Amino acid sequence: MLIQQDNNPRVTSHHALWQTLSSADETIDTRQPALALQVGSALDPGIERKQRPNEDTLFVTHGVMPSASTSPKPFALLMVADGMGGQAHGQEASQLAVQSLVEYVSGSLCSKQVTSEAFLPLLIEGIQYANRVVHQRNQEQRTEMGTTMTATLVVDTTAYVAHVGDSRLYLYRPAKGLSQITQDHSMVAALVAAGVNQPEDIYTHPMRNLIYRFLGEKSTVEVDGYTVPLAAGDILLLCSDGLWEMVRDRQIAAILTAPMSDPSRKAHALVQAALAGGGVDNVSVIVVQVSTQFTVRAPGQRPSIHSKEPR
Repeated sequence: MLIQQDNNPRVTSHHALWQTLSSADETIDTRQPALALQVGSALDPGIERKQRPNEDTLFVTHGVMPSASTSPKPFALLMVADGMGGQAHGQEASQLAVQSLVEYVSGSLCSKQVTSEAFLPLLIEGIQYANRVVHQRNQEQRTEMGTTMTATLVVDTTAYVAHVGDSRLYLYRPAKGLSQITQDHSMVAALVAAGVNQPEDIYTHPMRNLIYRFLGEKSTVEVDGYTVPLAAGDILLLCSDGLWEMVRDRQIAAILTAPMSDPSRKAHALVQAALAGGGVDNVSVIVVQVSTQFTVRAPGQRPSIHSKEPR
């Protein structure tokens, strides 16, 4: 898998967290077909919250895992976290959760030989660890901050997804259209699932902003896990509710399939659509385009870590 990341998103906030893990040596070999990922992202504080701290945090990283039997495996790790608890506390919660999850999983991914069966449990355990860290901070500071978390680890042809809250992961597949992979842990979503409310009520119900599961409230948290097989032509979308509450699925699909050459343009277009729809919340978007690439990485190279703020 070859990962190409655009580190110059057109709508950015200095509260975004970026890290790039890359192999020091890479070659192209037409004998080895693999999936290639192009990743673009954008975030904006929104119209109504423009003068307040951005409570959303994005994270995009890619690296190489060691392997005893084959050449090192590339991976991509993507996260969206939407903090709550009042301005600065919400920002602190989302950043702390992302940093804690990265800390938990990066050592395993970069230093140990992890089997494919362990990827999803590792991601789920990482979010549970992040929850304990945020909860402990609440205990120490006597605060009530929390955050959603939607994290995706892509290895080979599979996306492993761990999720808490009402941020979302979508999959666009040409033959099936746009599908919401994750389930919202909100009161309205529960009412819709029970047949009490209609699906469109999720955008207008007075309780639409109440979520019943998030990181930081308790010492433990239940984490949803999903395994999503990927194919060339697929598009993954991770986003906070600042996007999907302002932009309906049909328009999201239209933007994702518009004839734009790179995913950062699509991420920018999605954010602009959310702002045009009202922009009442922070908006965070990661777009991942999946294609076929004939590539192989040179073995024997350890990944190096570079931190970079998007311009």
